Amino acid sequence: MSEEPKSELERIFDIAKKDDNLITIGATVDTGFEWQAIDECREKISQNLRVFKDRGKIYFNIPIDDFYKVEELKSIDNVYILADVNYYSYNKKDKEYNFKLLKDSLLKNKSQLDKSVNAWKKFTKFPGKIFPSIEEYEKVVDAHKAAKEEKRKNPADEISVPGRKKRGKEPAAANENDILSYRVSCERSGTHAFESQEVAVNLGGEFNDLYHWIVDLTDYQLEILYKITHGETILHLRVTNESLHRRNIAFFGPTTLRATICYNLLRLAKPKPGEIIIDPMCGGGSIPIEAAKEFPLCYIIGGDNHEKAIERSRLNLAMLPKAYKTDLIKWNLEKLPFKDSYVDAFVTDMPFGKRMGSMSDNRIQYKKYLIELGRVVKMKYGRLVLLTYDRRSITVALKSASDLFRVKKTLSISMGGLNAAAYVLKRTNLSYDSFVSRVKTLVEPRKSSSSSDQSEA
Repeated sequence: MSEEPKSELERIFDIAKKDDNLITIGATVDTGFEWQAIDECREKISQNLRVFKDRGKIYFNIPIDDFYKVEELKSIDNVYILADVNYYSYNKKDKEYNFKLLKDSLLKNKSQLDKSVNAWKKFTKFPGKIFPSIEEYEKVVDAHKAAKEEKRKNPADEISVPGRKKRGKEPAAANENDILSYRVSCERSGTHAFESQEVAVNLGGEFNDLYHWIVDLTDYQLEILYKITHGETILHLRVTNESLHRRNIAFFGPTTLRATICYNLLRLAKPKPGEIIIDPMCGGGSIPIEAAKEFPLCYIIGGDNHEKAIERSRLNLAMLPKAYKTDLIKWNLEKLPFKDSYVDAFVTDMPFGKRMGSMSDNRIQYKKYLIELGRVVKMKYGRLVLLTYDRRSITVALKSASDLFRVKKTLSISMGGLNAAAYVLKRTNLSYDSFVSRVKTLVEPRKSSSSSDQSEA
């Protein structure tokens, strides 16, 4: 084990390790939105919450009985319990030495691991046995293997639900007499003497020896995840068997936005009670639906120029368990049906030019869209939050509308393999009519000059 000073994550974990009522939570976040997630945690869990931020991840301690507050978070994707955090000086040649380090750490950390497993049982509402005897294990393991083999030979027809992807099976659906089934996974970066799969195989057997759980690589209830980054080794117990971003949407379009991204974009707009919040390119309704659910004191409108998109939004709204206050309108974004300086905030996912639309169209349309939004959004107080991959087109558009908006913040966002950006714009105090007059003043001398040149010729 390394003798280097402890990292911030280790210090947070050590605090929880010494307190039977505390547990360390790890949560994944869309890269670029970590601070939005931290702000939400401090708002909903504790103002003084100590959080460690990593790329695409945050870690913090909570009392075990307060886990319901984590379930209320809307900015995070997946939730884990941290069972161990260590830094090892792995031998670059001796594979067996490295595996012994990991196995010895499990034995040394057994009491903390037991605490983490108990917390996992409580959080997931797993009713089965997590500490079975060897006799109980031997009674059911053969029957479990036989059932797996039968399922393999005669696979049942499973209903495929678009947009749904679960890991393993739902722990809460188990029976009281079921013994926990599990699998071990490993995500690794850096140079090591071992492969990720070798860690899974070697440590998987160790958990079987320690707890007499049933190994099941597909229909598992608990996923044990080792994340090894160079020497840093973190042992996670996955709490969510499905990402928390898979909510609200039943009818998916070609560019349906994740609910967690929608929520983080909306937080950037800082909605206030009574404000009008609009997504002018709503697609399947991801942003308006998230806004209506999480900011119910605002008035939410979604619009699009495609009737199919509006219909998809209506279907998604209809699938929600309760009705929410929102309107859907088909419109032309270049000419919105609102008077000047009327709307408080626009939050939208712009055409990327990758999955939808084209980059050449964006260069023209972005300017028109931005100027029209500048007309409609309230002077001085209005906000725009725009998500796009096409930074070049939005940069050109911002130059054209520089008198209407000030860029308050730009976030680099990683989503679906694309490096996108979120722009937070604040409306200036210049009226739209003054902006138009200023533009005309700049354009007309050029026309006059051009006419003069032609007559001289």
